[in-house]
Amino acid sequence: MPRCDVVVTVLAGAMLASGSVGVAAQSAAPAEGALRFEVASIKPGMSPAEMGRAAAAGGGAAGRSFSLNFGLRPQPGGRLSGISNLQALILRAYGIRQYQIEGGPSWLTTDYFDISAKAERETATEADMNEMLKSLLAERFGLRVHIETRPFPVHSLTVVRPDGRLGAGLKRTSQECEATLEDPKRTGVKPPMPPSPPTPSTPLTPTCGMMTTRMAATGAATYAMGGWPLSSLAEHFSNELGAPVIDQTGLAGRFDAVVEYESGRRPGRGPDLNSTDPLPVPLPQAVQQQLGLKLDKATAPLPITVVDAAEHPSPN
Repeated sequence: MPRCDVVVTVLAGAMLASGSVGVAAQSAAPAEGALRFEVASIKPGMSPAEMGRAAAAGGGAAGRSFSLNFGLRPQPGGRLSGISNLQALILRAYGIRQYQIEGGPSWLTTDYFDISAKAERETATEADMNEMLKSLLAERFGLRVHIETRPFPVHSLTVVRPDGRLGAGLKRTSQECEATLEDPKRTGVKPPMPPSPPTPSTPLTPTCGMMTTRMAATGAATYAMGGWPLSSLAEHFSNELGAPVIDQTGLAGRFDAVVEYESGRRPGRGPDLNSTDPLPVPLPQAVQQQLGLKLDKATAPLPITVVDAAEHPSPN
């Protein structure tokens, strides 16, 4: 049977800057003097499924499809725009992960909004934008939250072998890639775009400056990164496991990695009985066999953002 693969790629520098585990959000009520957007427009937006149907019908709506908790950065002129649900907006504004939010209305993840906002200062930073987004959520969505610190399952990422030897799927980035990623900091000139992700029939390998995830219909996933710190690998595992993954390898610098495993993010999928591909192994087992690292379970206190109230904004 034909395979159906989804490939998601993130370029170096395009990741969301988010708070680390243990950073608690503050009250959503904007304090006097809090940062606010100079102008903001909120309208009903199409969901990704609706955009996909419109694009398939020739509507071309897919070009506007992106979510505020994946790769959105402050735009030139102090602007922020995109289509997102309320949960993604909260995650963005407060620098938290999906497993750190609880409660909220039934439409928290299903209703989407087309948002266009402009800061008074064109030089507003990403941190400024997030503060302005907090004010926008409180004023237009009536958002109220509180924080509870609870015991939470976490995973620690460590090196398996006492001699520090790594698995075949993990190695230090080449000097050439290091130079490619560091030169823009020195020269101010952006590097050329890397080549497009390979087709599903091509083995996925690390590409300098990119993180790519290939997801098969069976639930098998392949993740490759080129020239990223191990904290990025830990973050990917955290998204897979739905729990914090703490990098305790003690390994600094940039790495290339490729790991294939059974993803838990595609429920209801089973093995293709007509496929000759080997069955994927669970993530912890794959990490140990292919990367020479280990995921150990533990418990640690974690701040949870509880959504007390939110309402649909009046469109404008």
